[in-house]
Amino acid sequence: MRSFNILYILLISILLTFCTPSRETTNQLINDIWVLEFIKGVDYAPKSSQERPIIEIHLKDKKVAGNTGCNSMNGTVVVEADQIEFSDIVTTKMFCPESIEQKFLIALGMVNNYKIEKMKLYLYEDENEVMIFQKVD
Repeated sequence: MRSFNILYILLISILLTFCTPSRETTNQLINDIWVLEFIKGVDYAPKSSQERPIIEIHLKDKKVAGNTGCNSMNGTVVVEADQIEFSDIVTTKMFCPESIEQKFLIALGMVNNYKIEKMKLYLYEDENEVMIFQKVD
């Protein structure tokens, strides 16, 4: 009788494991190249394409690379379900007067969640929209 109870408990445990809905997985579409269109309530229209910030997200390596609109950048990105965090961002040190770089880096550090819709990446700080990127390719 005791072995029957153990077998019954084991069977229930296995069934619960396979029947429990899994946590929402990370949207693999984020693993791409994105160009900035909107930042903190304002459409971003640079004077040249070299001044447009770009991020390239590599989920497997948990890395982000790109351009701040002035300097090259690299850092860490952690994405889980709809949560996102950019950290350890380093940039080259070219002088760029009147650049969006500081505003961009500050905004990037603020975001904590995202959504992807119609080929656009929306980055939020809680419920507040911080930046919108367009997919590039």
